[in-house]
Amino acid sequence: MATGQVRAKRRLRRWVTSLLGAAAVLWLGYALFLRWTRIVPPADAVARAASLPKPGAVTVGSRTFVGDSWMSRERGIWEYHLQGEPLSLGYAHARLGTPLLVRTDEYMFSEMRRYVPSQVALFFMRLGVLLRYRGLLSSVPPDMQLEMTGLSLGQPELHADFLPLYHRIVFYHALHDITQTIEHSPLLGCTAFAAMRDATAQGDPATAGHLILGRNFDFEGPPIFDADKAVLFFRPSAPGKLAFASVAWTGMTGVVTGLNSAGIYASLNALRSDDKGTTGVPVELVLREIMESAHTLDEAIALVQSRPVFVPDLYLLGDGNLREAAVVERSPTRSIVRRSHDVLGVANHALSAEFQSDRESHRLRTELTSGARQARVDELLLEHRGHIDPKTALSILRDKRGVGGKKLGLGNRNALDALIATHSVVVDATARVLWIGQGPHALGRYIAFDLRRELADVPRPQEPLTAPGVTAGDASAVAMDGSGLVRDLPEDETLHSDDYRAFLDAEQALRSSDFLGQRGDIDRAIEQAQRAVSLQPMHSDARKRLADLLLQRSRPGSDDKPQAAEHYRRFLSLSPPYLRDIRDAEARLRTLPAPTTPP
Repeated sequence: MATGQVRAKRRLRRWVTSLLGAAAVLWLGYALFLRWTRIVPPADAVARAASLPKPGAVTVGSRTFVGDSWMSRERGIWEYHLQGEPLSLGYAHARLGTPLLVRTDEYMFSEMRRYVPSQVALFFMRLGVLLRYRGLLSSVPPDMQLEMTGLSLGQPELHADFLPLYHRIVFYHALHDITQTIEHSPLLGCTAFAAMRDATAQGDPATAGHLILGRNFDFEGPPIFDADKAVLFFRPSAPGKLAFASVAWTGMTGVVTGLNSAGIYASLNALRSDDKGTTGVPVELVLREIMESAHTLDEAIALVQSRPVFVPDLYLLGDGNLREAAVVERSPTRSIVRRSHDVLGVANHALSAEFQSDRESHRLRTELTSGARQARVDELLLEHRGHIDPKTALSILRDKRGVGGKKLGLGNRNALDALIATHSVVVDATARVLWIGQGPHALGRYIAFDLRRELADVPRPQEPLTAPGVTAGDASAVAMDGSGLVRDLPEDETLHSDDYRAFLDAEQALRSSDFLGQRGDIDRAIEQAQRAVSLQPMHSDARKRLADLLLQRSRPGSDDKPQAAEHYRRFLSLSPPYLRDIRDAEARLRTLPAPTTPP
């Protein structure tokens, strides 16, 4: 063999050996990284789980039982009645909710693959999240770690190749904290308020002076969170822990909207601030701790202020006994309390002087929708002051007008009801009553849940409770303090209107236009955008979409540009919600001629 050939083979062997060695080092480094960042159940939970009874699910009539816990959908909303120590409570929760948990898990993974189709990009995103939140469990109370362990035991493992189930469950409970740093966070749209004492309806002895609250959880996430919303009634068996109700979805052991048996209310609105956190408790678990342990407003405030947090948020807290409420403006380094004995509104930006220099909070107020919603809820609270009862509170949540009562198109994000709420709740914290909207969004009937009945030690009977003046079919009518009845609150008349049907058709046409436009079929995309505008002339997004497409096409000799200019002008008159879109339309309009014909 020639000397050159020998040398070439030696070089090849060295190159292959080096490549294999580098691959081995990378694989070992990756394995060590995964081990370093892996979130695992506490050791005592694993040991206890080995001897934990794991009963199967048994369905009797419309209810499914796992031990003493049960689940049903008798009144159009998923109900979970969960009790016991943390490990068995979490197991029962997951076992009862397995079909919904599997469906949600599959949906989330399909969406992830849709939005991040590149496996390389997904790999590095995963590494970044694992690194950033590797210490997430360190601040979580032991009982909650146990409950999440139970959750992981009660449902099937479908995506261990991505992350083990327990690790994913912990991350799901920190999803709010993780997505808060994303520019287009789906949680920056919530509005809530409280009215109490003299601000309530003085002529109604059933609610006069009570603490009445309203809350739209505007989560622009998967539709299943609206269609499959749940009310979860927790009765922890540990000494000193309070029973409570949480309005959320299957699998959520934390709280985003809740009321406990002591009359303490808590809900969460996203905030932005300039300061950043490096460690902390996921905020839903902070609210869970409030629900389980707070007997007074001061205790709830103290818990919010004492727990380290990753991200800023606005906490609306209420005390049904004291008939008092507060907003805690909490960031990783600051905590400001705004208390009230009258009315209190909250959107997504901070109002206290301590946050006024924060660019991020200011941006929420001036460039997104928070400023318009805060102004509108303040207007309505002032307008209805002295007359606010649960029905009036619901009318505020369903308000679809802008500041000053300006008419907006359906779905405008400047409205309190932008038709995006995944749950909407009216609360009488003094009487311990929740009204939860069936959906869609805030349009459907609001089902009444009396916590003095739902959280009782004796399970609620299967048959409906009846009373004078209440039909047997009205299963949600329950007695309240011996002074009348708590009934469901009626549907929004919008639900069955021609306007709403046209809105749904317009939304579908707009999605079709986006799809066609992304694939370069501009003519058909314009047709669909024109259909959306015809169906909903006040739909600001449809107007801008049509204008953008016409400008993109702008064929020589056509009237595309003049028509685009007219649509941009119309868009600017419709109270568009986002400043970036307003500036974009104004900039494009300056380059266009005046329209020759109306659109």
